[in-house]
Amino acid sequence: MIDGKYNIEVDVPFGRKEGTVDLRTEGETAIADIDAPIVGRQHVEGHADGDTFTADGSGKVKFVGKVDYTLTGEVKGDDLHIDINSNKGDFKLDGKRA
Repeated sequence: MIDGKYNIEVDVPFGRKEGTVDLRTEGETAIADIDAPIVGRQHVEGHADGDTFTADGSGKVKFVGKVDYTLTGEVKGDDLHIDINSNKGDFKLDGKRA
């Protein structure tokens, strides 16, 4: 089950910063509300399949502008891992269920 709130850490040029991801499913839809360094606050909707989820989209990021992305994520037990591939670079978010 992927539903839950996760405390995440993100490596940024000036150190390791913390954020959160609220993740839930509605049928086969995965919904993530992300509040993290670099990506800012983002609401993402995609596809859930068991303990994995994917989403494609675009959003505005402070100081960067419009970002087009593909997001893939997985929950194993209480561990969350998200890869974000975008036109502005790639990011990894790792966290634990709160």
